[in-house]
Formats: sequence, structure tokens, C-alpha cells
Amino acid sequence: MCFSSIFAYLMLVEKGRRACFKRSPCTCCCTMNIPDIRTSTTGDFGIGREELVALTKNDDVGGLEQYGGIQGLECLLKTNLEDGINGEDADVVKRKSFFGANTYPAEKSKSFLTCLWEACHQDISLIIFIVVAVASSVMGLVTKGTRFGYWEEGGNVAVVVMVNIIVKAICKYSQSLIHNVKEEGRNMKVVVRGGKQVEVSICDIVVGDVIPLNIGDQVPAYGILITAQSLSIDTSRVNGDNNIVSFHASSGASRLKPGSEIADGSGTMLVTSVGICTKSELSQDIGNKTTLEEVLNEVATSIGNVGLAAAFIVMMVLLLRWFMYLVLIFGVKTKPRDVIEEVNQIIIIAFNIAVAAVPQGLPLAVTLTIFSATKRMVADNAFVRRPFACVTMAVVKNILCDKTVLTLNEDRCQPGVKEWVQLCQRDGVKVRMVTRDNLQTAKAIGLECGILDSDADATMPNHLFDGREFGELTDDRQRQECAKRIKVMAWCSPDVKLLFVQALKQSGEMVAVTGYVTEDAHALQQADIGLAMDIRGTEVAKESSDIIILDDSFATCVKAFKWGRSVHANIIKFMQLQLTVNVVALTTNFMAAVFYGHVPLNAVQVLWVNLIIVALVPLSLVTKPPADELMLGHLVKPGQPLKRYVKWKRLVFQGMYQIVAILIINFQGRSLLKSYNRGHAIKVKNTMIFNTFVVCQIIHQVEARKKGILSKPKKWITSNYLFMGIAGTILVSQFIVIEFLGKAFSTVALNQKEWQFSLTLGFAEMLFAIILFVKYLTHRN
Repeated sequence: MCFSSIFAYLMLVEKGRRACFKRSPCTCCCTMNIPDIRTSTTGDFGIGREELVALTKNDDVGGLEQYGGIQGLECLLKTNLEDGINGEDADVVKRKSFFGANTYPAEKSKSFLTCLWEACHQDISLIIFIVVAVASSVMGLVTKGTRFGYWEEGGNVAVVVMVNIIVKAICKYSQSLIHNVKEEGRNMKVVVRGGKQVEVSICDIVVGDVIPLNIGDQVPAYGILITAQSLSIDTSRVNGDNNIVSFHASSGASRLKPGSEIADGSGTMLVTSVGICTKSELSQDIGNKTTLEEVLNEVATSIGNVGLAAAFIVMMVLLLRWFMYLVLIFGVKTKPRDVIEEVNQIIIIAFNIAVAAVPQGLPLAVTLTIFSATKRMVADNAFVRRPFACVTMAVVKNILCDKTVLTLNEDRCQPGVKEWVQLCQRDGVKVRMVTRDNLQTAKAIGLECGILDSDADATMPNHLFDGREFGELTDDRQRQECAKRIKVMAWCSPDVKLLFVQALKQSGEMVAVTGYVTEDAHALQQADIGLAMDIRGTEVAKESSDIIILDDSFATCVKAFKWGRSVHANIIKFMQLQLTVNVVALTTNFMAAVFYGHVPLNAVQVLWVNLIIVALVPLSLVTKPPADELMLGHLVKPGQPLKRYVKWKRLVFQGMYQIVAILIINFQGRSLLKSYNRGHAIKVKNTMIFNTFVVCQIIHQVEARKKGILSKPKKWITSNYLFMGIAGTILVSQFIVIEFLGKAFSTVALNQKEWQFSLTLGFAEMLFAIILFVKYLTHRN
């Protein structure tokens, strides 16, 4: 009877507590000994986001007791330990807004309109070109009228400017796209809301949610354990320790971290921190700019400045010459209309010179190359989350590997891993292994994988190192010197692994690091390249990485290195081609403008060469998988100046040939043009120059594929079908442009002799390519 009375009393108290929660959750705080921590930062809740993050990280019971235990936290979060939050949409939105969503903040994708605006206002040369286009069109209309043919030069200026802006915007927009590892919403999770179990996306889990835990489940967020029934949790995917933690009774003091797996039993948890809070603890230094990207920006800026300077000089020279010729020498009085017309022509000439120096094709070629490579890398089980990461891989000289990437389990290595390690070591990429195993096990694995050459190698100073001792080093210089010598590190926790990465970077090394557990996130972000494992990796690790290894294989890591080398080498080739185009066009136009008062290559023609030749022809390079010999290629060390990336002798010789060929047309071509009047003869001559210029760029591409062209010509042809198809398409397009699109490109139709003359000079550059190839063979032998 007494027992029944007590039980009934307890049930009434519990019922009253629940009713109190449902009516006004915060009023129950008055009946509990909970400190008043409500501040301006806690909003509608009794505890703020920062306090929850600190509470989650603090594993002692006292940290929770200051809030009145888990029951006090229940009240402060306006939830219920059995029924969960009320589940209304407004409440879920409010919790997401205040505590954050269970997603990881990434670089936001820009809209195309934003990229278009940035392309317009961030490049001062385009602003100048827009002003020139408008001014030229207005002056053409004023002086020559509205008939087509009187203002087409200003119209051409406008077309070139618009195409440049659109191309730049497309490149910016493409590079801003964020690759998601999975579609959000595909991973579903059961939560308790309003007393009912409902299935929601893992991205829609919010602070205050109550989540049932069953065998095989993965903890989706940071939280506190509410109940446990013979519960066992595997924490190996959190910190790498193969620990199974058991709970046999209810506990409100046990913290749970995302990535933990339920090995046995069941329980419930209260969510206290979601993805954005977890991510905020990590380093925010996740910029994508690489050494090569900076070099490309320097190329565009430098040659653009040279073009603007050359255009200004030409404009001043032509204005001064015209002024002296008309006024000072002859004293001729000119009409305002004639002055406007002459100034307009001089401005157009200066504009054409400036456009000749703008590398319009390079950004597009680089973007197409990188995105083509990242797409093909997926077939090799490497998912690139940040596009320029595959370029950075080319110059990384250290890869810090977890033991799990090299082995199948505690006793065996992955098949062929020793050969892959030797390939990296031969190229100068130092493979270093970290493991939480003891020194003897670490040494055995290091020897089997080929990271340690022999027992004697393992006894060399610092080659085999204890991670606990490394973590105790206090002198930064000593730690850096030690890090550079370490080949295998035993007893290496995630915190020591982070120190290892930081020490290598501080010593001037570029580092790639592998990881899969939640606590690897810091090291993955701090490294130049973070490689997360997909099969065993947690979402936190993947979201902190640059590249995801889909099969958890070390061989795939090496393939990512080869892809990086391939992309890096191709971009350098494109830059070489682009510089040749710009140097030849700029020099030719500058000389012709100073000596003759006109330019043979106008803005539309230069744009055609840039976008069709420089941007399309390189696509045939990126369709080939990377070869093993790329790992042996010589790369420019990071941080080197622009001059180290350019093959100056080749640029000078090829540029000189093309300039000489154009001068031959300019002078010797007159013998073919005797039957024409002076105005038409100039147009024919300029058309022949344009034609030769295009053919020279195609032949220039052949030189980039010199390997096998003489020794195995049949194999060379069959392996370059795409290139030959693109080159043939360009030649056909060039014929259509000259014969049928003369008004748009300021060209005239050529007869058979004129075609032969210009094509012969263009294809003659093949001899130059053969000479370079013979020199290459001699040097190699």
C-alpha cells in the first residue's frame, strides 16, 4: 500500500514536470538550482552555441552539472528527453538559425551574374575597352553615318569586349562551383519529435533533437548520452583508437562525437552541437590559390600591362605625327569631323595593340583542363572537391600516410603498395607513415611497405620516431628539423599528426596528408592537400579534405599525383603557347602601327586565335591518361618567379620565326598584289598575315606532341586523332572565315596563289619543330 502511494506520487511529479515543459519549458528553471546564464547571446534559449561547444568538448561530469545536469540542459534547450522537440517547422528553422545546421560551411558558389559583374569591374583593361567601344561607335556614327561598314570597327571592339567578359565570367563561375560528395538529403536518420519517431535528412538534425541509437548506426552529431541498454560504441572512426566503450546503465555524462558507431545494444542521445559548430573549431585557412594559379595571374597582369603601355606609346606617336604633319608642316586647317574621324582611327589602332596582349584563351584553357581532369580522376577513384587541388598535387613533395592507407589490416600491406611507394620515392616524393601502433609494429610495416629500406635505415637518427616524444618537443626549430627526417612515426595521435604537418610546412615543405577519422579534420585542413578516405572516412574528415580517395587505396593517391603532374605540365604548355601568340601579335601590331600607321591583326582576329586555337587545341592533351614517366618529370619548385616557368629560348625562336614570316608577307607579298589598288592590296596582305598566323599556332601544337612523331609516325597519328580532328576543323573554319565572313573579321577572299603563299609560310614552322625534336633526341641520348 505504501509502495503504491509512493509510486503514484512519483508518477504525478513526472506528469507535472512534462506538463510544465509543454506549457512553458523555461519556468521549470525556477524550481531547479540552475545558474541564470541567459545573456544577449542565448536568444530564445537558455544556453548559447559557444557554451554548448565547450560543454561537448568537456568530458568531466562537473561541466554538465553547472547547468543542472542533463535535466537542466533539457530545459535550457526547450526540449524533452523522451518526446524531443515539438517538431514544428518554425521551431526547426529557429534552431537552425541560432545553433546552426548539421552541414559543413563551404565556399559559397557564386551566381553567374555575380561572376559577370566581377569580370566587368575587377579588370581595369576591360573597363578601358568598354569606354573605347562606346566612344568609337559614337564617333563612327557621327563622322560616317549609320550604314554598316562605317561603324563596324567600334562594333568589333564591342564584340571583343563582350566575349572577353563572358569568357572570364564562365571561368569564374566554373571554378566557384562546389563539388558535394553526396547529395544532401540522401542520408536519412530517425529522430524523436513531438513524441513520435520521424525520419529526417541528416542535414536537418538540429540542437535539441533526441535520437535513438541502434546497432550499426553512426552518431550524426555531437551530443550527450541520455539512456543506454547494454550499449557499446566503437570510437575508432573518431580518433583512430580501436576502442569499444561499453555502457550498461543510463548515463547523462557521456559525450558522443560524430563518426562513432553503435557496436551493440541501444540507447538515446541529445544533440548539443551540429556541423557548423564542429567546423568552426577548425582552421579557416582553406584558400584554393596555388603557386601555379598565382603564376598565371602574373602572366595575365604582366603582359596586359605591357600591352597597355605599348598601346599608349603608339597612340601618342600617331597623334603627334598626325598633328605635326597637318598643322606644323603644312598648316592645313581641318574640319572637326575630320579630326574626330582621325582620332577615332588612332584609338582603334591603340585598342587593337592592347587586345593583342590580353591572354583571352588561357583562363578558358586552364578551366577546361582542370575540370576535364577532375572528371576523369573520378574513374581512377579520386574525387576532387576543390578544382585547383589537382594542380597543387604536382608540386607536393611529402605525403603523410596513415597505416590504414598502406595496409589491408594489423599483419599485411595492400597489393603492390611497395612498388607505388618506390615510384614516389624515386621521384622525390617522400612517403612518411604515421600510426598509433607501437615502435616494433610500425617498423615492421614500414619495412614491408618500402618506406624504411632496411633495419639499418630504421636505426638512423629520427627515421623511426615515437610520436609521444615528438609531441613533447617545445623548440619549434628542433621540431622542424626532426620532422624533415622522420620516415615512420609510432604512437601518433591525431594531435601529434597535426603537429607533424605543421612542422613540415613551417620548414618550407609542401605536404599532402591522408585521414579518415573525425579528429583528422585539423590535419587535413592544415595540409596543402587533404586526402580523405571515402569507405572508412567520416563526413567531418571528408568535408575537411581537398580530394576524396574513393577506394581507400594508396595506389589511388599516387594516381592523383600523376594527374596533378599531367595537368601542371599541360597548363605550362598552354601558357607557353599563349605567350607566343601574345608576343607575336603585340610585336607585329606595334611595329606596323609605328612604321605604317595601321595594324595587320585586328581585335576580332586576335580573339579568334586565342579562343579557337589556344582554348580548343589543348583539349586534345587532357584526354590522355597520365603516363608513369610524368612522375619523373622536372618541376619548378614552388615560389619560383615567372621566368622559371617559361622556356625562353623556345619562345624567342618560335616568336622570331613567326614575326619574320609576317614581315616576309608584308614586304615580299607585294609581288603578288601588283594588280590590286593600294587599299585592296593592304586588305589582302593583312588577310594573308592572319592566315599564316593561325597556321603557325597549329604547327606550334605539333611541337608539343613531338614524342614519337619521327620514330613511330603511325602510332603517333593513331594516338592523336582528336588533335588532328581539331586542327582540321580549325583549318576548315579558317577557310570559311576568310572566304565568307570577311566583314566580321575585316578580311577579303584570297585566290589560289595567295592561299599557297600564306600556308607555305605557316607550315614551314614544322621544320623548326623538327629541328627542336632532333635536338631533344640528341639531348636525351
